[in-house]
Amino acid sequence: MILCVNPNAAIDKTVVVPAFRLNETHRPEQVLAVAGGKGCNVARGLKRLGESPVVTGWIGGYAGQFIEDGLQAEGIPTDFVHADFESRTCLSILDPQNNTLTELYEKGDPVPIEKVEEFKQRFVATVKRYAAVTFSGSLPPGVPLDFYREMLKIAHAANVPALLDSSGEALRLGVQARPALVKPNEKEFADLAGKQLSDRNDFARAAGEFAERYQTLVVISLGAEGAIAANHREVWHVRPPPMTIKSAVGSGDSTVAGITYGLTHGFAFEESIEYGVAAGTANALTVGAGIFTSADFQHVLSNVTASRLR
Repeated sequence: MILCVNPNAAIDKTVVVPAFRLNETHRPEQVLAVAGGKGCNVARGLKRLGESPVVTGWIGGYAGQFIEDGLQAEGIPTDFVHADFESRTCLSILDPQNNTLTELYEKGDPVPIEKVEEFKQRFVATVKRYAAVTFSGSLPPGVPLDFYREMLKIAHAANVPALLDSSGEALRLGVQARPALVKPNEKEFADLAGKQLSDRNDFARAAGEFAERYQTLVVISLGAEGAIAANHREVWHVRPPPMTIKSAVGSGDSTVAGITYGLTHGFAFEESIEYGVAAGTANALTVGAGIFTSADFQHVLSNVTASRLR
């Protein structure tokens, strides 16, 4: 089993609105509402790949019940800490005609400090049950910025590999605990490395240096260009084939799912990244997060290319 930590759970609502314009009334062509947050998306992707994920974090209110019920209806077990607040809703407006995506993310209510402590105690008691842990997304109000760093240390002490996909100060502090893998995008990695990076060679060099310094795997997501991935010995650029994209919502999370699957099943480093890039790309072929089809995944995987840069 793989534990997917989803601190900032939400109802993720995607509406498809061709020719979306401000200050006008629209009637969406399609509406999809699912249990959301990056950790939920990772779990959904893992489920599609045949893994057994469990989602944890904080939820509350009617929205929280929708999130938990939705995951369980998909066959994904949950281990949430329940709090006395209403979980948030996030809205994505997808315009396929103009190829735009407008996202409105609620900040969410603060998590009471006693609920933060309850989560930590539960994590300490259960982490050894899992083959790996993924930590995904922003931290809700009330949760200390060093939360990921503290949880990563607990996972490390339990000898459970942990993967981190976050941003800003939560990511910077989390890296200090040396996660098994970090997955920033280009801007997040440049900020993390503290360098001006202008081209692929710069990113490849910096990724290799970062992997060596922190003894971690680094995967820099490049959108349609795939990913640059580094360990302390080698750097790869893994590219998907050209595809017609419908929605990139959740593609980064599906990438984490694919990589996690590969690493926990004994795949070689570059093969794990290929799995991740294939899952992320397959996700973008449909509307929804982490709900790619097996046929799309296998098609993309068979056409992914990996080039060693260093």
